[in-house]
Amino acid sequence: MSLYGDLVAEHGLSAAHRLLLEAVPAGARVLDAGCASGYLAGLLAGRGHEVVGFEADPAAAAAARERAGIEVITGDLERAEDLGQAPGPFGAVIFGDVLEHLRDPAAALRAVRGLLAPGALVIVSLPNAVHWTARRQVLRGRFPQEDHGLFDRTHLRFYTRATARQLLMQAGYAVVDEQPVPAPLPLEAHVRLPAAVGRAALRRRPELFALQFVLTARAA
Repeated sequence: MSLYGDLVAEHGLSAAHRLLLEAVPAGARVLDAGCASGYLAGLLAGRGHEVVGFEADPAAAAAARERAGIEVITGDLERAEDLGQAPGPFGAVIFGDVLEHLRDPAAALRAVRGLLAPGALVIVSLPNAVHWTARRQVLRGRFPQEDHGLFDRTHLRFYTRATARQLLMQAGYAVVDEQPVPAPLPLEAHVRLPAAVGRAALRRRPELFALQFVLTARAA
């Protein structure tokens, strides 16, 4: 199992995972790019989607095959020749918590264009590097190295709301939907706040209060 697969097994799907799943059109053939141990692929297959996984780690790929009962290609998302092994076309491609781990995420996004059916969607989740908790750490003079989350030590790229959209546009996509992922507000661990307060804060200042952004795009 992958680290993130272990987290899902322990805590369940995150809000970002649920938004990714909701964005997949009914009946679409799906490429789960960076499928890890298949926790999303398995759910999509259970909903009747034909799913192909793509994973760099052979152990995680094997776990995804067993868990989801799907074809999983082992390869490097940044190698167009590896990605080209995926048997397209696909109606949806998911990059769930993946692109921030790549050296050149735009290259992977450009390469996947050749696998898309007409009108297909590319659905991406990216962490918000300027979430209020990250700003607090930096203001304190810290930039911790952690096993997961905003300061995951394996993150090679860091995105804001604006640069996440810019990444997709530079790779030749038009963003058609954006969903901010909620997270606890300041002091919420100590003070019970009405849910409406959190929704209003997220709507008015997503750059500050969204933990991640889930973007849906089509080839331009």
